Amino acid sequence: MDEKIKALCDEFLKMESQDAVEWLISQFPAGSQNSGYAFQLIGHRSWRRADQKVLARHYFSTIPFASARGYEVFASFMSISSLLSCLNPYIPKERIKLDLMKYHLLPVLLKSAKNERDRVLVTKFIEELDKI
Repeated sequence: MDEKIKALCDEFLKMESQDAVEWLISQFPAGSQNSGYAFQLIGHRSWRRADQKVLARHYFSTIPFASARGYEVFASFMSISSLLSCLNPYIPKERIKLDLMKYHLLPVLLKSAKNERDRVLVTKFIEELDKI
């Protein structure tokens, strides 16, 4: 971890979950030049479920991501059900953006599915994407 990220991480680990969400969003808003820092920091602490969803909705508002990293970060601590519910409002309608999202997101979802229920949710999600 580089020194800047370490210093930022030390700062936001001292905060309550909700305060850390507000701080991340204000310091590294979705779509900004430095929003990548948020993805480096998010995985370094635990989050209340409500705060997980606030973060996911904020950062998913700019999908598709140029890599799998943004999806991987949230998949590392969110349930498949919560992750998909946060993604759904932001699914791109343009074919090129949808294809980019699918390219990076689908392997993450398949890897993150931990049980039969998760696999069913992922399969249904993929089927719905294929209809777009």
